[in-house]
Order: sequence, then C-alpha cells, then structure tokens
Amino acid sequence: MGGPGAPRSSVRIARRGTTRLNPSQGSVAATRIEARVERSLVLPGRVWAAERPRGLVGIVHGIGEHSARYTALAGDLVGAGLTVAALDWPGHGDAPGSRGDVRSWTWVRDHWVPALLSATQGMPGQPQELPRILFGHSMGGAMALDFALAHGREIAGVAASGPALRTAMPPWWKLVLANVALATAPSLGFSTGIDTGGISRDPEVNRLRQEDNLIHDVISPRLYAGFTEGRQRVLRDARRLSVPALVMHGAADRIVDPEGAREFAAAAPKSMVKLILYPDVYHEVFNDYGRERAVADLIGWLGSVIR
Repeated sequence: MGGPGAPRSSVRIARRGTTRLNPSQGSVAATRIEARVERSLVLPGRVWAAERPRGLVGIVHGIGEHSARYTALAGDLVGAGLTVAALDWPGHGDAPGSRGDVRSWTWVRDHWVPALLSATQGMPGQPQELPRILFGHSMGGAMALDFALAHGREIAGVAASGPALRTAMPPWWKLVLANVALATAPSLGFSTGIDTGGISRDPEVNRLRQEDNLIHDVISPRLYAGFTEGRQRVLRDARRLSVPALVMHGAADRIVDPEGAREFAAAAPKSMVKLILYPDVYHEVFNDYGRERAVADLIGWLGSVIR
C-alpha cells in the first residue's frame, strides 16, 4: 500500500464498470503533524491543505482505523477549496496507548476533538478563523454528533457517515465479561467482532484494510462503555441539535444498523438535519462503488453551510 497522502491516483478501473479505491492514497500530499492535546500527550495526524481555503473539515475516524484512511476523501475536499485535518485517536494508528483504549469517551469529545479542530493553527496560508466542520465515520460519527450536541457553538456544522448509533447487541456472555473487565482491567482489548466483509462491496478496499498493519480489531471495556453511553445520549438529545447536520448511511450496511441514522434524523429539528441513504451501499459510503455520489453530496452540503 502506498504511503499516506501520496500524490498518486486513488482509483483504478473495476470490472463492474465503476472504480476501485485505495482510501489511503489520494491526489493531495498530506503534511504530517503532531497535535498537543495536553502537556504530556502529543498525537500524530495529517493535514491536507487547500490554497486560500474557505473552511476546515476535521475528520474523526472510526474504531480500529486511523487518519491515513481518509487520504482519498481529503483530496476530494481539498479540490473543493477545503483544508482537511485528521488525528489518530489514542490507541489507534501511530498514536501511543493500548490498542482500542482511551481515557474516556468524554475526554476524547472535550479535549481530543478541540485539538483536532485547532490542528492547522500556525500553518502558513491557513487562516485561524475558518469555519469549522466536524466529520466523523462510524464510531467517529457518533463522536462527531455527540460533540455537536455538547459544543455546537464551536463548529459551523457536523457530518456523519455510517454513524454507529444502532448496532447488534453482543452476546450476553460478552456483556458480562465486559462489565467485569470494566472494573478489573478497563484498558484490556476485546475483539470488536466487526464483519470486515461488510466494509465495502469493493474487494480491493477490503483487501487493503486487512493488509494495513495500523488497523486493529479491538476495543477496551471503558471505550465500549463510554461509546454506548455516548450514542444513547446522541439519540436521546437529538432534539437539541443547534447546527446543520448531514447524516449519510449505506442502506445495505450490515455493520451499523441504518435505523440509528433514521432515528436521529427523525428526532432532530427538521430544519437542521439532512439524511441521505444510499441503496445497496455497505458501511463505508466513501469507499464503496458509486462513491462519486457520496462525495458530491458531502461537497454540496458543505457549500450550503460554508457561505
């Protein structure tokens, strides 16, 4: 797999008459950065900088993945005049920490996300007062929505793809084990049980993901507990949404139930939320066949939010 942000083509022709994608390759080179979240913690990330940007998009990746998997999408957004920043969660990608573990969900929301949104400060050609949009995928989508509800004044809008608001209930014995581990070994990693074949209909995307040494399939009891509370809070408090929101979901997603996106959109103020469902598309709408429509939808919505 090519290096993150490598300025090479991110797509190749597929037999089905569409394109195949390497999410970690794109048309715009990334600048590797380190963001100080607190005095003793610096986390790695990437910035894809636009010339004379009209806005900043901060990307919150999902469980087990990392910032480089958004290189192709970042290239599309830079082409639309937007600077893009992404950081690795603690315990993910190149970041330190036990795999799949964070201090707490609310710590990520209240400290890591603000560090992400300020990641371009001081970079040449990147104004400090840009409108800021938070975008998250899967678990990152739930985090982005939780941040929008808690700190809506800090952003101009929020977008989420495949937000993990509803998923299948784990077996009872896993729940019991997780509750015991939460008290005795809160950072211990357990398998996420993600159906990797449900990531994308494009076998190349799935193959590259399986071969990516920075991807893992574990989650700690305390991250799972915080994630569960966070997504319940998002659905419960959706009516309090005060910033424009775009929710995108593959209708054939078998990793995250699209019903969660529907519930959120139904509960949120109608003037604030836009829900788009993509027929036949799996979990990663930007890494599946027909991704061009999802990219166009996101860029179009961003243009309506960033005047």
